[in-house]
Amino acid sequence: MGMWTIPTIIASALIVAVSYYLTAGVMKKAKHQSTASDSPISKVIRDHPVAANPIIIMYLIFGLFTGIIIFYYWAKTGY
Repeated sequence: MGMWTIPTIIASALIVAVSYYLTAGVMKKAKHQSTASDSPISKVIRDHPVAANPIIIMYLIFGLFTGIIIFYYWAKTGY
């Protein structure tokens, strides 16, 4: 087992859990809409369309987490 196995498993489990939670929340909102028309888009989402997509947010969190892990191991080993 390499030194990246445990951090990769933890990062993957976190991404799957948070992605599922955010996606399920979006699906519940879509089910509870009583009309066939679209609801108005909030100003925050109009200004930042990435905020509407939980998968993109998870990619950003994963990239940040992976960068922190790489920097940590780089600083620890001194290579």
